Amino acid sequence: MPQRRIHLVRTLSYQVEILEDRCKGCQLCIKVCPRHLLKLSQHANEKGYLVVEWQYSKTLGCIGCGLCYQICPEQAIRIYAEVER
Repeated sequence: MPQRRIHLVRTLSYQVEILEDRCKGCQLCIKVCPRHLLKLSQHANEKGYLVVEWQYSKTLGCIGCGLCYQICPEQAIRIYAEVER
């Protein structure tokens, strides 16, 4: 019987991307972020909404919980994991 190989990966960090063209600045994501890494910017998108921005923090980074992604009614948030192979 052939042996199956398992590749283990370890997550190093998470990156959050805000799709500014979709964001309406409702701030729901800001309220649910357990690390308080999201804030309302002073930058407006093409539709005139102030958009949310992610604040990178080396000491208190994103844990990848996905709460911001799940609550966003406009599907304007993407979370990416940086992994070690």
